[in-house]
Amino acid sequence: MIAHRCLSAVAVMAVLAAPSAGARQQTPAGDTRPAFEAATIKLAPPDVVRSNRVISTSPNRMFIPGMPLTSLVYAAYGDGGFNTSMSVRGGPDWANRTVFTVEGVAAGPATSVERQLMLQTLLEQRFALKVRRDTETYKALTLVLDRSDGTLGPKVKPWSGTCPAVRPALAFEAPWQRLQTPQPLPSDDPDVPYCPTGYRNGGIVADGATMATVAELLSLPPARPLLGAMTYDRTGLTGRYTMELDFLFPATGPGAAAAPPEFASPSLSTAVRDQWGLRLVPGEGTLKVVVIESAQLPTEN
Repeated sequence: MIAHRCLSAVAVMAVLAAPSAGARQQTPAGDTRPAFEAATIKLAPPDVVRSNRVISTSPNRMFIPGMPLTSLVYAAYGDGGFNTSMSVRGGPDWANRTVFTVEGVAAGPATSVERQLMLQTLLEQRFALKVRRDTETYKALTLVLDRSDGTLGPKVKPWSGTCPAVRPALAFEAPWQRLQTPQPLPSDDPDVPYCPTGYRNGGIVADGATMATVAELLSLPPARPLLGAMTYDRTGLTGRYTMELDFLFPATGPGAAAAPPEFASPSLSTAVRDQWGLRLVPGEGTLKVVVIESAQLPTEN
C-alpha cells in the first residue's frame, strides 16, 4: 500500500532549545554524510499535535515537534516534497505509535538536502535504525506538455523570485515548507517549493515550485481519487513557476460524502489542460520503498 501523509494547513514556528553537549553527533568512520553538531530526541509531550512538520527556524536549525519513527523515516529518506511516490514498511510495533520530538543544530548553514542527510545519520545512531531500500514500477499518469510549441496555460507564469507578502491558508503542504515569512525558502532540492504551496479553498496554488511538485500535488487527496492514479512529471521543464488551478474539489476524509458526477476525472483533467496547458496521459511510475529492518527506542539524552 502506498502511504500518504495528510499535512496540516497551519504552519508553526518554534525556537530551538539548546541541545546538551552530550548529544553531540559523531559520523561513523567511512560515512561521508554530514551530522548535526548537537541534537536531542525525546518523547513528545502528551499534548503535542502529531503532525509531519519539519521546521527550519534558521539555516542551521531543525525542529520536529511530534513524529513517530515511521514519519521520521519519510522525512529523512524521502524526496523532501510530499513523498507521494514513497512507502515506508516494516519496523517494530511502536514505530507508528510512539511520538518523538527531535531537535538538531548544524555547525553552520545547511541546505535542505544536507539537513535530511543529517537526520538520516541521527536516526541511524540514536534509534540503531537499519533500513533497506527498493523500488517498484507500476502504472501511473504522466504530466506532459499539451501544446506542440511548448506554450503553457494562462494560470502558469515563471516564478518572480519573491513569495506573497500575505501567507495563504493552505492544506497538504510539503513537510519542509514551514516558514511564515514572505521570504523564499532557500533549497537545493527541486522537490521543495520556495513559497507556500498546497491546496487552497477552491483549487491549488504552487509558488516557486517545479513541475515535480505540481505532479506530487495531483497525487495527493483530494485530486488523486478523481484521477485514479499517481501522477509523475514528464514535462521536461526544469524551471520554477507560480501556478494556480481553479477547481472545486470534493471533500475528503472520514464521513465525506461521495463525489457527485461532475467530479469525474475528465473534469480535473480538463482543468489541468485548459488552465496549465498540461495533459495527463497513461505511463509508468516508480515507487521508492524503504523497509525498516530493525530499530530500537532511542536512549535518553
